[in-house]
Amino acid sequence: MRSAWLSILFLCCTMPCWATHILGGEMYYTYLGNDNYQVTLRLYRDCGPDNTNNASLDLTAAIGIFNSAGVLINTVSFILPSETTMPVVVDNPCLTAPPSICTRQGIYTGTIHLPSGTGGYTLAYQRCCRSPALVNLLNNPSQQGMTCTVQIPDISISGPNSTPVFDDDPPMVLCLNQTMALEQLATDPDGDSLAYALCAPLQGGDNLFNIMPNPPAAPPYMPVVWAPGFSELNQLSSSPPMAFGSSNGLLTLHPTSIGNFAVSICVKEYRNGVLISTVIRDFRFLVVACAQAITSAFAEQDDFCNGLHAQLQNQSTGADFYHWDFGVPGMAADTSNEVNPAFTFPADGSYSISLVANPGWPCADTSTHVWTVNEPLQVSFAAPPVLCTDQLPTTLTATGNFGPAANLHWDVGAGVAPDVQSPSITVGWSTLGSHAVTIAAEENGCIAAFTDTVLIFPLPSALFTMDTSGCRPFSPAFNNLSAAWTPMQFLWQFGDGGTASDSIPQHAYTDPGVYDVSLTVSTDAGCIASDTLTLPGAVTAWPLPTAMATAVPPVTSVLVPDVAIESRSTDAEHVDFLVEGTHYDTSSFVYTFSDAGWYTVLLTVTSGLGCTDTTSVRVFIGDHLFFAPTAFSPDGDDLNEVWKPSVKGAREYRLDIFDRWGRTVFSTTDPAQGWNGKDAVPGVYAYKAWLTEYGPLEKEYNGSFVLIK
Repeated sequence: MRSAWLSILFLCCTMPCWATHILGGEMYYTYLGNDNYQVTLRLYRDCGPDNTNNASLDLTAAIGIFNSAGVLINTVSFILPSETTMPVVVDNPCLTAPPSICTRQGIYTGTIHLPSGTGGYTLAYQRCCRSPALVNLLNNPSQQGMTCTVQIPDISISGPNSTPVFDDDPPMVLCLNQTMALEQLATDPDGDSLAYALCAPLQGGDNLFNIMPNPPAAPPYMPVVWAPGFSELNQLSSSPPMAFGSSNGLLTLHPTSIGNFAVSICVKEYRNGVLISTVIRDFRFLVVACAQAITSAFAEQDDFCNGLHAQLQNQSTGADFYHWDFGVPGMAADTSNEVNPAFTFPADGSYSISLVANPGWPCADTSTHVWTVNEPLQVSFAAPPVLCTDQLPTTLTATGNFGPAANLHWDVGAGVAPDVQSPSITVGWSTLGSHAVTIAAEENGCIAAFTDTVLIFPLPSALFTMDTSGCRPFSPAFNNLSAAWTPMQFLWQFGDGGTASDSIPQHAYTDPGVYDVSLTVSTDAGCIASDTLTLPGAVTAWPLPTAMATAVPPVTSVLVPDVAIESRSTDAEHVDFLVEGTHYDTSSFVYTFSDAGWYTVLLTVTSGLGCTDTTSVRVFIGDHLFFAPTAFSPDGDDLNEVWKPSVKGAREYRLDIFDRWGRTVFSTTDPAQGWNGKDAVPGVYAYKAWLTEYGPLEKEYNGSFVLIK
C-alpha cells in the first residue's frame, strides 16, 4: 500500500496537475424549461511568466450535483472547446500595463436535468491550485484551491430561476496608486432583485491528493485563510479600502501595493425578499506599476506642392482624443478635434502646427511642427483664336505664379523645336488642323502643366468656271469651286452692274458685249478672311439678227390666191420661212394659198454666230368658190365615181342630197367629202349647200344632178 501511494505521489510530481495557474472562476446557469438547466463554468488561468509550467485549463471539468441535504446525487463532466486570451484594459488611458501580463479564459457549458420538488440543489466545481504569487493568502497559497458553486432553488417553491450574469469581464490588471471605479454589474433575466457585496474566495482541492476533485467535496465550503492584514472586507492593499456598492455594483479602490491578490465579489439574488441564489466571481487582481501611455506625434511636412491645403497624419500613441491648432494668427477657427484632420490655410506662409493628445488630462502630451504653404504652382497660356496660314508664325506666352527660376518646357509637337526655356515662344506649323501644345513648369520640386490646342485653318479660296459666250440674253451656267473650312459667304459681280450672293448664281446678259466676272468669298468663323477671283472678259454676249418679213398683198381672194413673200432682215446669214408646214430658205418667193382663211408666215433668221431671231406676218385669203357638177357615173370604171362640189373659202359648210321623193340620201359638213351613190338608182337628185366665208357672208346653193349607170 505504501508503495502505491508513493507511485501516485510520483505521478503527480511529474504531471501538470501540480500547476499553480488557476486565477479564478464563476458559475451560473439558465433555466431551459422542463427541469433542464444550461450550466456555464467560466475559468481563468495565468498565461504569463508566473505560470512556470505553462499549464493550460483542463480538457474536462467535473461538476458535482448535491441535493438540499448536501448529499452527492450525480457528477457530470463538461468539455472545454477552447481557450481565449482576454484583453488587458487599463482604466486610465494615461497608463499602460507591462506587456508580460496574460490571462486566458475557458468556458465549459452543458445541460443538466434536475427534477423539481426535491428542495433544490447545489452545483460545485473544485480545482487546485492558486498562484503562489498571491500575497493576501496565508503561507503557501498553492495549497488553497478554488471552489466555484451556485444554488438552484426548488421550482415548486420559488418558481423557475436563471442566475444573474456579470455584464463585463473582471479587470485583468490594476495600476498602482491609481484611483479606479470598476463597474461589475450583473443582469438577471428573471428581473429578481440583486445585491452586491465583497465575499471571501472559497477553498477547494489541494496539491497532494485532491488536485482535481472528482467528485467535488460536499457543501458547505470553507473560505480561504487570509494572510495577516487581509480579510473579507480588506482583500487587497488599498487606501481607502476597496468597496463594492451593494446597489450599483461599482467596485472602487486605490491600490497601494504591487502584487497578486485573490479577490471575490458576490451578487445575491432575491425573490419576494427571499435569497434564492448567489453567484461568486473569484478572481486574481494583479496590481502593477503602469507606464505613461500617451505620446503626441504627427508626420512632418514632406510635400510642398499641395498649395494651401494640408493633410495631417496623426502618429500619436495611447491617446483617445486630440486637439489640433494650425497656428494662424488672429484666427479662432483654425483648430480641429479630428484624428487626421485636413486644413486649408488662408495665405502663403509658415505656420506652427501643434497637436495635443488627450487634452485636459494630466498626462496630455504636445508635439509641434512648422508647416510652409504656398499657392499651388500654376502655369497656362492663352491659345489664340483659329489662325489662318498667313498668320503664322504665332507667339505663345506662358502665364502663372511661377518665378524667374522656374524651369519651363514647351511641347508643340514633333518636328517643331522652339526655345523650351523661354516664357514666350514663336512657333509655326507646316500642317493644317489641330496642334496640341503643352507648357510644363517645375519649381521647388513642384510640377504643373497645362495643355491646350492651337487650330490652323487654310485661307478661303475663290475659284469658279462658267460658260464664256452666247447669244443675248445670255445666261451662263456657273460652277463654284471655292473652298474653305468654315461656311462661306459669296459676292458675284457680273460686269454689267448686276450682283448676286448665291453659291450658284443665275444671271442673264441682255445687252451684247464683253464682260468681266469676279467672285469674292469670305468667312466669319475659323480662319476669318476673304479672297477674290476676277476673270477679265469672261463673258461675251453676242448680238441677235433682226428678222423682218413682208407679204404682198396681205389680203386677197381665193380667186387670186398668190402672195409675194420677202425677207427684209438685217445681220442674217440664213433665212427660213415656214408656210402651211413647208420650209423655204430663199429670201423671197410667191406662194399660192390653197384655200381661204387666215395664215401665218413664220420667218426665222440666223446670224453668223448662230444667234436667231423670229418674226411672222399674217395673210388673209377671202371670198369663196362653189361649183357643183351636173352628173356622175359611179359604175366602177374609176372615172367620175363620186359626186362632190368644188368648195373654197368655206369657214362653215353643210351639204344635203335628196332623191326624187325628197328623202335625204347623203349629208356632210366636210367640203372634201362627196357622195359615191352606192346602191342608189339612176336618176335626178337634188342638193342643197350652205357655207359661211371667213367673214360675215353666208351663202346657200340649190340645184340638181344626174346619177348615170
